[in-house]
Amino acid sequence: MKVVLDTMFWVSYCTLKDGHRHRLIERARRKRVRFFISEYILDELESVLIEELDLSQRFATMARRAVLRIAKIVDLPASARSFVPGDPNDDSIVQTALAGKADYLISADKEILEVGKVEDIEILTMQQWEEMM
Repeated sequence: MKVVLDTMFWVSYCTLKDGHRHRLIERARRKRVRFFISEYILDELESVLIEELDLSQRFATMARRAVLRIAKIVDLPASARSFVPGDPNDDSIVQTALAGKADYLISADKEILEVGKVEDIEILTMQQWEEMM
């Protein structure tokens, strides 16, 4: 199973070691789920950690490295199609799933969830994904 997680899952993974999302990601790793990520998501992770959660640049750099130990980075195309009409900034997250040839994109973002499916990639909530695990 190949999966792309949206930014907030990685934020939770890096900041809440006893949190539900962290445990779910660790369980998925044990089941050999393959995670994919892009520079876009990594940059967004770093930005949230520093600007919204007021954590240090050092912490954000360490978090980025921790995620890269788990997820394989994929390159996004120079020009991307529009997938998320409600929030064009989320197109890069969908594009990450396409670039990684993911089976699933897991998100808590309502605009992304409303898309439902892009090509062969199903867009699921954490609860839906957890039920599959």
